[in-house]
Amino acid sequence: MLIDGNLVPVTEIEIEEARRQLALPADFLLVQATQQLYHNSGNGMIVIRMPADMFVVGFESRSGNSKFGVVQINSLKHKIKQD
Repeated sequence: MLIDGNLVPVTEIEIEEARRQLALPADFLLVQATQQLYHNSGNGMIVIRMPADMFVVGFESRSGNSKFGVVQINSLKHKIKQD
């Protein structure tokens, strides 16, 4: 999976953990992830860098429903190139 410009191998166990944290059924597939949280502060858009083990993720079901959330996946922090 491409996460913030880095190709990162994400295991099925890591995907299942993210799905569990968001209380999603098994038919939701991980389609995107980032460590950048975008926030409109009212004075413009700011980017908040997430801690090394935290990710903003997007899941989509086979019927087209999308769900987003923030999850903690400790094992992924060792696979991500940190600045």
